[in-house]
Amino acid sequence: MEMTALGPFTQRLAGKLSGGMKQKLGLACTLVSAPDLLLLDEPTVGVDPLSRRELWEIMLQLVTTQGLTVVLSTSYLDEAERCGQVVVMHHGQVLAQGPPGNVSRLAADRAFLVDPPANQKAREFQARLLDRPDVIDAVPVGGQVRLILAASERPGAEGRLLVDKGDDILAGATVTAVEPRFEDGFMMLLHRTSTLRESIHGLTLAPSPTPEHDGAVVQVRDLVRQFNNFTAVDHINFDVQRGEIYGLLGPNGAGKTTTFRMLCGLLPASSGTLRVAGMDLRRARASARQRIGYVAQKYSLYSQLSVAENLEFFASAYNLRGVNKRARIDWALRQFDLSEFAELTSGGLPGGFKQRLAMAAALLHEPELLFLDEPTSGADPLARREFWRRITALVAGGVTVVVTTHFMEEAEYCDRVAIMDAGRVLAQGTPAELRRRAWSEQGQGATMEDAFIAVVHLAREHEAAQHAAPRGAA
Repeated sequence: MEMTALGPFTQRLAGKLSGGMKQKLGLACTLVSAPDLLLLDEPTVGVDPLSRRELWEIMLQLVTTQGLTVVLSTSYLDEAERCGQVVVMHHGQVLAQGPPGNVSRLAADRAFLVDPPANQKAREFQARLLDRPDVIDAVPVGGQVRLILAASERPGAEGRLLVDKGDDILAGATVTAVEPRFEDGFMMLLHRTSTLRESIHGLTLAPSPTPEHDGAVVQVRDLVRQFNNFTAVDHINFDVQRGEIYGLLGPNGAGKTTTFRMLCGLLPASSGTLRVAGMDLRRARASARQRIGYVAQKYSLYSQLSVAENLEFFASAYNLRGVNKRARIDWALRQFDLSEFAELTSGGLPGGFKQRLAMAAALLHEPELLFLDEPTSGADPLARREFWRRITALVAGGVTVVVTTHFMEEAEYCDRVAIMDAGRVLAQGTPAELRRRAWSEQGQGATMEDAFIAVVHLAREHEAAQHAAPRGAA
């Protein structure tokens, strides 16, 4: 209890613990018998960055002080880099095993950072790069795009890659060589298997909603939600502009999902003003829901129904009928590559395909606003690339997206983000603005994870200092 810092919560029901605390409790239960071998199956899925660091500190302490052997599976590839040995598997086969550095070196002389053109967002530039046959991987990082090339390229002076002037995408861009990381080598391994899904490349996905109003699509003013004596959301304020990706970040239990449920009209607010798609949700929840798509944290699918039956149900729930209903279901099956699974029950689908089906169901009625609650939790890097490629295409077509995520690198896809904790908004702005807040502590190379942890730590230290101050103190 001391090691996991759960001592103050011994009387709380396990079901009422936050996600990170549940994981720590599960770890504590396995350690009661003092085992020699600890098996952990994706222990940090759905866990916020702060709790993830705490779990790793516990595991490393057990390994170094007690000689415990730990075998774990993970979809966070930065965690794989901390391991002594790794085994990379795909489709039931071992692609590589050994020290993590062996996998990283597969991307030697292929890893580069590229500055997007001045008039282009990093996610849009990434989408163009992914369409190139000579690109293995591209992902936004710190306002730039990390690029992995199919062929090794020796950089020139100052580590810069010389680009052909006839290159219509990279011409004029600053392309700087960087040290390969484990994820770069991992993507190289997947590419060698020739099983990369083609749907990542050349994707066109864009329902074209016709908005009936201008200005902010979401307006939140002084929003409060209470459950008996507990305040889950505490007087928060933010706006989301049309065609924007807006991220809600925060530790487990910060109030993000409760906020989402109020924004979707699934949960009434205790007080405050909440306007979505031009409508006051406190007066017209049913009408507003027709303009909203929602992908829940846990897949909101009927596991005993087939893929086609799920789509039929959701199409009817969104009041689609006749020819239009059939056309939208056909569009969903085709666009999300679900046709061959149409007769399978959704409960038997792999996680990545469940995610596709949940997205397809949420988009059947061509909403102008899409809410995504931790949509990539537990997904592998390839599935996350595919997911964000689709979101980028949707936003380019006019859809507005509000998303929560525990992958801080995914915040780089957002135009703006808000960091929440204990039901309050602690900070909001562009990813670049929030990273700059962490520069004083972490240096100019501060990541979104550094910024997130710095903002939350500062708020908690301030809260603790206020509680510790004597009554009447300024």
